[in-house]
Amino acid sequence: MFLQDQAPAPRSRRQRTGLRQTARVLVRLARARRRLNRIPTPGQIKAMAWFGGHRPSSYLLDPELNFVPEPLDFGYERELGTHALCFAGQDPHTGRQLEMVTMSDGGGFDLVASRDWSEEPAS
Repeated sequence: MFLQDQAPAPRSRRQRTGLRQTARVLVRLARARRRLNRIPTPGQIKAMAWFGGHRPSSYLLDPELNFVPEPLDFGYERELGTHALCFAGQDPHTGRQLEMVTMSDGGGFDLVASRDWSEEPAS
């Protein structure tokens, strides 16, 4: 039995994606099946639900054709040449609009922020 100070903190409802958000995402993915080159993974579906994603499409992770951030040192090198899930959404904390590219485990990058960062003039 856990003591009160050793018990794991209960997960807040706001930290989880609900059934309603997940169902909404599944419907959006089904409607957009022609724009998808592969079936999204559970991690990608969860990320899309978390960010309130819409307008899903496939995004080829090929630096010669599309923007891919340089430091892909986080274990995603194996995903180069494959299709990731791209969707528009909104950051639940800041309300900022996002264009997310998610890898198979749900991790990814924001195309809008990445473009803004890469276009800053060098000083």
